[in-house]
Amino acid sequence: MKHTLLIATFTLPFAYSRTSGELCKGTNQRAPDGNWYCSEVWAITYRNISQSGVYNRTISVDAKTGICEHERVNYEGTGPLTPLFGEVSMHLRGPMNVSQLAVYQLPSDIHTLGKRETVPFYNRRRALNKRDFGVTHQDSSQDVQVSPLEKRTTNTTKRCGPRTVTTTVFVTECESTRPTSIANPIINTTYIGPAIPCVPTSTASSPKAYPTWAETPPVLIPSGQQLPASRPFPARHSVAANDGPNIIRRAAADWGRVAYYTSAAPAQATGFSFLANRGDPQKSGTFDYAFGNSLSYVTSDGGAVSPDSMPFDGTLDTSEREITVLSDKSCDQDCSYWRPDATSHFGWSGSSKAFLIEFQMDHYQNHGTDLGMISDAPAWWFLNADIPRILQYGNDRNNIPCSCWSTGCGEFDAFEMLGNGEERAKSTMHRQGNLQGGDSNYFKRPVGRKMKFAVVWHYPHITAMVLDDSFDFSSSLSDAQIQRLVAYDADSWVHSLFAIGD
Repeated sequence: MKHTLLIATFTLPFAYSRTSGELCKGTNQRAPDGNWYCSEVWAITYRNISQSGVYNRTISVDAKTGICEHERVNYEGTGPLTPLFGEVSMHLRGPMNVSQLAVYQLPSDIHTLGKRETVPFYNRRRALNKRDFGVTHQDSSQDVQVSPLEKRTTNTTKRCGPRTVTTTVFVTECESTRPTSIANPIINTTYIGPAIPCVPTSTASSPKAYPTWAETPPVLIPSGQQLPASRPFPARHSVAANDGPNIIRRAAADWGRVAYYTSAAPAQATGFSFLANRGDPQKSGTFDYAFGNSLSYVTSDGGAVSPDSMPFDGTLDTSEREITVLSDKSCDQDCSYWRPDATSHFGWSGSSKAFLIEFQMDHYQNHGTDLGMISDAPAWWFLNADIPRILQYGNDRNNIPCSCWSTGCGEFDAFEMLGNGEERAKSTMHRQGNLQGGDSNYFKRPVGRKMKFAVVWHYPHITAMVLDDSFDFSSSLSDAQIQRLVAYDADSWVHSLFAIGD
């Protein structure tokens, strides 16, 4: 799919803004857990995340050998392969109560996602009707249905042979004598050059590593200070004459709500699927001793595997509970490779997209006795959707991370408590091998109250922000509304600007 820059008019007043470092002057503190904290803010913009780079994409997960194979992916500053501009998944960790959740995209991305097959929530009455009135006999002459993954499986006996492919990726195939599943070529991209070695991988086993970024200290926000009126970003980058009208027309389009959840009527939620790493081949997903549990559907509380897609009940009672939120569209041949037999869904793609949530994060300690597991540390974050579809946590038999995370395919921590009982939520962009970082300014954890919060991709930036209590998660948001949300006031002491790129 050809990827077009959808928003070209967002530009920050870099020279006159309150940078993260300026907000940290005089107030940085190091917590006992080693993390640095500066000032409480209401918004953080990660400036310019559009850079080219490379990471290793997984092309094979073999439970028999315990080995994962990868290919090298070269990506441009934007596009479906670019970290965080391609598909992302959403992740929630308790303790947390979610009242509302919504996803917004531009019309072109809505159209693409809308063509996929929808997996509805389980409906007991519908299931009973299907059992009572459904087909009870299948003619043996009928064709047996084959899953998209099986359709894309090919046998190979190549041993470390380089090959030229048909997208902007370079591949070195390592030894393989078993079937492997490889994604179909991407349209409107070009393969060039000989194959080159894969990117060296780190032995880190988990996509939850937290570098600390101690800035020079900030001025504390006076109690009760109101958020200053923000000004639109002045236009600074010109648009090429041949592309300008199309880009501006797309930029002016409404952002449509493609998914919505409310705890008041969870079974009526649309556009979402709720999963976790609890795969059971007897129900949904899979399990093996090499890689453990894959993604699967889960019960409404996220605590057990379910054979069907179930609506979320809105509560993750402790940090022992994590769920993965994806679209309700099941993967087909347009998904890149996913772990065989795992429950796999599409995420949300595009350089312009918005995620809104209303949540409450009261204090609760874990119930279990695993002292190595973080407790009372809720979080909301985003991953390259390939990561959970492959293996969110863990390495292969050679202690090589199985997913693309360790080589920099992308993670954005939007609102995360890093320590037990912490009430300061940090944000960080992980993209190993490329520009990355995290702001030491923080958001206040909503304890005993609800908070509305948003993460908006507005090319080439990402802004995370606290919303007004009256903000409506309506069926669409105008481009003017989006621009007002992410607008930056150069004199604001509650909106931090953290530079990733120039």
